[in-house]
Amino acid sequence: MVLAAGLGTRMRPLTERVAKPVLPVLNRPLLHWTLDLLARHGVNEVMVNLHHLPQTIRSAVGNGKAFGLKIRYSHEREILGTAGGPRHVRRWLGQDPFLLVNGDVLCDLDLSRLVEWHVARGALATLALRRNPDPRRYAAVRTNAQGRVVCLPGVRRRRAGRAWLFAGVQVVEPRLLERLPEGPRDSIRDLYAPLVDADEAILGLEMRGTWLDMGTPELYRCGQLAALARGFAGVGPQKALVDRRAKVSKGARVTRSVVGAHAVIERGAHVQGSVVLGGAHVGAGAHVRNAVLAWGAQVPPGDRVRGGVVTAAATPQ
Repeated sequence: MVLAAGLGTRMRPLTERVAKPVLPVLNRPLLHWTLDLLARHGVNEVMVNLHHLPQTIRSAVGNGKAFGLKIRYSHEREILGTAGGPRHVRRWLGQDPFLLVNGDVLCDLDLSRLVEWHVARGALATLALRRNPDPRRYAAVRTNAQGRVVCLPGVRRRRAGRAWLFAGVQVVEPRLLERLPEGPRDSIRDLYAPLVDADEAILGLEMRGTWLDMGTPELYRCGQLAALARGFAGVGPQKALVDRRAKVSKGARVTRSVVGAHAVIERGAHVQGSVVLGGAHVGAGAHVRNAVLAWGAQVPPGDRVRGGVVTAAATPQ
């Protein structure tokens, strides 16, 4: 199951037009990368929950045939949360362990290894963990030497252990959901925290590979540039990714940037360290640095943009 029902509040103004899971990432909807990853690891059926701008997700993904998947949708009139959403489709999930994946991260984690590790140890749930790059931004999940989760954000019973970042990918035994009543529920607070307090087998496994948070416009920009530099999923490594339907005039420069379809970069302009979405226009001699240009944004000739998001109204935010 892919969690795609959030409002994308931190990603505004970009999520005023499309749901966050289908924002363009390396010139493809973000959710496409997740579905490709699931298919590579043997998944054949996926449930996607919806709430904010649901048609933008349906239009971008369809029935899943393009990914070799069968995709179904669960439309939530109210957002049910990371546990309430799966609880709502408990019958569809069946009896076998299932993958639960956040729809707003870009990653290439070894999902097969995560599932195998979970099954071999008889866990109730297994969380994919990463080294925590910024404990001030990401609350820590702590594990003991055996990989058992001993502390979660919001758990009053604090215990020592190695601190990790939860990557938003997990394997869950569906019977756990029956502990919860229907309605909005959070997986960490409402499902896992009581089990950790009771010393139940909630495990964590360190996962290597690319993992990039796309939670804010600045993370969205930096994450794409990092993925491009690393050569994510066969794209790159390269200094720039320019859609073949974009127009970059002779004498214009595009460095360390991603440029979408039908964007226009005029003569003498320089786009550096930026993400330029479809239909944006950078005028002659303009310089755009470390910014996100939304769909249809206009940068006048000779103008200078440094950071932020430029919308179609040409207002940096």
